[in-house]
Amino acid sequence: MMVDVWDEMLSDLDGGTDYWRKRLTMAETLMDAFKTGQIVEATPTIRQLLLRLVDDSKWEVRKVIANGLNLIEDSIFDELSTKLLADANSFVKRSAEQSYAMRRRDHRRNRKREVGDRQLISRLSKIREKYGSDAVEDVIAVSEIRFNLLAGAMAHDLRSILTHLQPAARGLSDALDDDVDLITAQRKAGRIVDSLNFIDRCVSDMERYTEPLPIQQQPEDLAEVLKIACDMAEKNIEELGFDSNMVALQLEVPDGLRLRLSRHLMVLAVTNLVKNAYESFMKRHEQLRCGKITITACNSESDTEIVIRDDGMGMTAEDMDDLSSGLPRRRNKAKRKSTGFGVPLARRYIEAHGGTLIFESDEDVGTTATITLPRTQSCILEEVI
Repeated sequence: MMVDVWDEMLSDLDGGTDYWRKRLTMAETLMDAFKTGQIVEATPTIRQLLLRLVDDSKWEVRKVIANGLNLIEDSIFDELSTKLLADANSFVKRSAEQSYAMRRRDHRRNRKREVGDRQLISRLSKIREKYGSDAVEDVIAVSEIRFNLLAGAMAHDLRSILTHLQPAARGLSDALDDDVDLITAQRKAGRIVDSLNFIDRCVSDMERYTEPLPIQQQPEDLAEVLKIACDMAEKNIEELGFDSNMVALQLEVPDGLRLRLSRHLMVLAVTNLVKNAYESFMKRHEQLRCGKITITACNSESDTEIVIRDDGMGMTAEDMDDLSSGLPRRRNKAKRKSTGFGVPLARRYIEAHGGTLIFESDEDVGTTATITLPRTQSCILEEVI
């Protein structure tokens, strides 16, 4: 049925369609078909339509094609993109550039996925060769359990966000439908923005949790790394509406303590843990009670130990069980702005360095997070430096 539609469109163009809004509707219908998957491969008729529409005299028509340029298959993409990227109209050209950049991102994402698939197949094959097919089935079963737990936790959290987002959206719509109660409309709009910002943070944390970690390590001053992490955690807490000055933060790191690590990942890991320590002092959603966080670091013969200790609310036995799973947790109701990915991300970054992260906690007493990192190369590096 759609084939007849494209033939009719091309016939109309061949016959001369003077009313440009009709050509605009043609372009929109064509690109909607690409977006919804009705067109997977461009037929000769569709190719002719595309080429005719990108040469249309009205920039509004050309811009519709430029907006969906990233959806076009490779066989005709180069020809269309060459025309649109050189378009004399700035709106068309900008849309084409954005679509082109989006296509490049999609290609990079697909390549990463393909690499991940090959790595998975390779590792399963090695396990099969070494331990047999039963071991492979066990690995797959464990992976499925972990995935289901992760997906279930995220679905639960996103659903809880939508529970608040939907009434806010309906309330905003009602406020605008009536005599436009600006105060109510602004309050509802603020809730919607807050919810969308939180969803954005959740998605960003999910992406960071699943992306590969190419570790590039070099000698770093540990005191400097920890100071940057503390400053970031303090800034994050204040951006969430809390007064960080309520909590005393003490950093005790000896001078000259250097370690080979990935500066970026270790800063992020410690930032998440210090931010958690701050949040342990919440007495109401927007307030922190007085308390103290102490961060120390020292060397042993083979390891460097970083200890983050607070005298906050502590954790229950159930919370400790959740931490031991290594998976993102369902959001703590006491920490309504937390995505649940802080500790899992920190653990992942620390383990990428060959280290460990261990928690000790007593409810209403406080929590201690201990990071242990191998330092087998640090002495040699110090001598070279």
